Amino acid sequence: MILGSHNSWSYLPVRKWWMKLLAFTARCQNIDIHTQYEYGVRCFDLRLRFDSYHHLPIISHGKIQYKYTPQQLKEDLEYINSKGDCYVRILHEVRNKKEYTASSKKEFVYYCYAFQKKFPNIKFWCGRNLYNWEYDFRFNTEEPSCGEYYASVRLPKIIDDWWPWLYARLNNKKIKSQSHQSDILLLDYVNI
Repeated sequence: MILGSHNSWSYLPVRKWWMKLLAFTARCQNIDIHTQYEYGVRCFDLRLRFDSYHHLPIISHGKIQYKYTPQQLKEDLEYINSKGDCYVRILHEVRNKKEYTASSKKEFVYYCYAFQKKFPNIKFWCGRNLYNWEYDFRFNTEEPSCGEYYASVRLPKIIDDWWPWLYARLNNKKIKSQSHQSDILLLDYVNI
């Protein structure tokens, strides 16, 4: 089984001041990509939305967007590519009809294709959007099975994403020690 980090880039600072108020609900990791790799992570979870004016990718989780440049993302993917033993799940971070535009889908497809071509040692997978869970892009990697063990899929909707750190603190050790049927195990706060 492969260890994966849920919302791998959510350790980053948020882009706008008001996002600081809810950042704790969207933060799922507190260590960078290199350190996650050192902790044994071999599957990274990348959530992208797009700036409608500049057509640049924005790393996000729900409404929370993170400060990060395309160059920094390229450097992280180069690092992961250099390892030759990693997966990256890419999701189109759009959650409603207003966000899911033809333009955003086109940008998502463009970046998925470019990433797959530029980083051939990474096994990219998923390519779905979070609005209707349909494929916006199909990668040429066989899709692995994925067990997702983090607060937003394991707790009641009332609690949902409010306490991912607490959920990880209470459950990660037990979850890691169990046997799993999935190829990949995605967790919040992989260092806990």
